[in-house]
Amino acid sequence: MSSTRKFGMVFHSDKCNGCLECEKACVKAHPTSVASGKPRIKVNEENDKYKAVMCVHCETCPPGEVCPSALFEFHNEGDYWTLDEHRCFACMACIPRCPYDAVFFEGAFGVETAYTCDLCAGDPACIKACPKGALTLDKSLEGKG
Repeated sequence: MSSTRKFGMVFHSDKCNGCLECEKACVKAHPTSVASGKPRIKVNEENDKYKAVMCVHCETCPPGEVCPSALFEFHNEGDYWTLDEHRCFACMACIPRCPYDAVFFEGAFGVETAYTCDLCAGDPACIKACPKGALTLDKSLEGKG
């Protein structure tokens, strides 16, 4: 994987208060998703610090390299990845390939799909909802991908 990214989501653990407003905003932003009701960012507490599990939109997409249906696509001149969860047949080959554990799986109620952050088409609801500024979008990440 390349060490340079043009665009990406950044989590600032020192600013997070664990309110989960980012998760709630993510769920609201994806009402027609196959995995509706599931956030694409997951905030957990570890050792009295918050940690976010999320797609950081690397320059290359290791999960996309193994998807047999080529469902991962780069958009906006390489700013962010999407996964077409409506066509996913849940082979789950992509899930272990993500270096950030940010491809999730939904298998409840007869629905089976992988899903991940789509950056809300470049205007992330989670960033807007965070009252502490713990999430940012950085268009010039060097050496962090």
